[in-house]
Amino acid sequence: MSKHQKSFQLTIQQIDLIEEAVRERIGILAHVVLASGDANSEESRANDDQIRDLNELLGSLHNQKIFYSQVNRTGVPGG
Repeated sequence: MSKHQKSFQLTIQQIDLIEEAVRERIGILAHVVLASGDANSEESRANDDQIRDLNELLGSLHNQKIFYSQVNRTGVPGG
């Protein structure tokens, strides 16, 4: 059985592109729910589940970022 890669090397631009694509997909799914007018339909519930999963993915990407706002004399970011 093959093993999954546990780490990836992506550029900031690639991460931004992934985040934009995920947000676009969330918007499309949300629009389908709103356009149908029936939030209790099977399709709406399935879209809600996908939206929840995509939001979790966005959160996971955000939590892995390291934000450098201020760097002190030691070179270690403050915060």
